[in-house]
Amino acid sequence: MAVRRKKLVGAVGFALCVYALSVGQGLVAPASAGQDASELVRPAGRDKVPLVSGLLGHLPLPGPARNRQEKAYWTAQRMDEALPVDVAGVVRLGSALSKTLEQLSLAGVLPRTAEHFEGVPMVGTFFYDGSPVSGKATYCTGSVVHSNGRSLVLTAGHCALGLTHARHAIFVPDYHFGYSAAAQPYGFYPATHLFVDPRYRANTKQAVSDLDLAFVQVDANDKRKRVEDVTGALTFTRTPRYNNHVTVIGYPYSAAVNPAHKAVHCDVVTRKLLGFRQMQMECNGFYGGVSGGPWISGYNPSAQTGNVIGNVGGYNGGGNDANADNVTYSPFYGKDAQDLYNDANAGRAVLRPHAYNPVTATTG
Repeated sequence: MAVRRKKLVGAVGFALCVYALSVGQGLVAPASAGQDASELVRPAGRDKVPLVSGLLGHLPLPGPARNRQEKAYWTAQRMDEALPVDVAGVVRLGSALSKTLEQLSLAGVLPRTAEHFEGVPMVGTFFYDGSPVSGKATYCTGSVVHSNGRSLVLTAGHCALGLTHARHAIFVPDYHFGYSAAAQPYGFYPATHLFVDPRYRANTKQAVSDLDLAFVQVDANDKRKRVEDVTGALTFTRTPRYNNHVTVIGYPYSAAVNPAHKAVHCDVVTRKLLGFRQMQMECNGFYGGVSGGPWISGYNPSAQTGNVIGNVGGYNGGGNDANADNVTYSPFYGKDAQDLYNDANAGRAVLRPHAYNPVTATTG
C-alpha cells in the first residue's frame, strides 16, 4: 500500500492517545497496506492497452530455459532483500502498547488483530526485479484460483501493473523466508501473462478503483507441474452480498511487524464501503505487502478449500488515504470481475470498449 505514514483515526487514535498520555511519550503510527508505486512503471497509454500479454515483451518465453534462469536469479539473499510494491515505513510497537491494543480488541473496543501463521499452500507472494522502482525486487500477495489451465493466480490490479516492466517475475506459494526459489516447499512459478481491466487506474480515488483485481497466468514449475496441481486452489466466486464472514490472508513485509515474514490471517465480518462498489473490513496488522490477498468465504482449513469473494485492493490501493493498517478494502465481485475471470480463464485479450459506470454496472 502507500509510501507515506498514516494518521491515527477513530478508536485506534483514541486508544493510542490514552496510552501515550499514560506513559508520557508519543508514537509514530505504522503505515498501512494502502497504495503503492506501481503506477510509476505503468506504460504510456495504460488505460487503452490490453495487458493480456503484458509480460511477453520483457520476459523470455515460458519453458524449461525460463525456469533455469529464474532458479539461478532468485537466490535466498535476493528474495530476503525484496521490497513489496506497497511497502511503507513502519515502526515496532512497544510491548506495553501491544498488550493494551490486544486488551481493547478483545473487549470489542478496537478491531481484531491479524494473527501470524504458517500459511496455506495456495496463497503466496510475487517477486520481481521491480525495475525501475528503486531497482529492487518487489512482491504482493496472490492466491491460486481454479481455472481450466490450472495456472491462474488472483491478485490486486495495482500489484499486477507492477509486473509490466519486469525481467524476472515469479509466484511463490506458501512463501518461506530464508530460502531460495528452488528450495521453497511448493516451488516457484514464472509469470507469463497478465489480465487486468484496461479501465483500471492504479491508486486512484475514482470509481474505477472498484476494478482493482487481476489475474496472472504462471508457467509450470521446474518439474513441469502446474501450480493448481501442486497447491490446490480456491474457487473464484461472485461476491454474494456486502456483509460476509471471511478469512483474509496476506504477507506483511516489514521486519518491524513481521520479522519472520510469515503470512497473517484475520477472520472478520465485511460491510459496504460507502460511495464505492467495494467491501471493507477492520483488522489491525494489514501492513504493506498484503495487497492482493484473498478474502475467503467458507474456508475449510482441513480440506484447504474455500470461495474467494474478494481481494485486498480498491479505493486508494487496498486501504484508505489515511493509511490506517486496521482498515482494508476489497472490490465487490460482480459482472465486471466475472468477465475478467472469464477472459483470463479462456486466455483471451481483455477488451472493454465502454467506460466504467458504477451506477449501471451489474452486480448480480
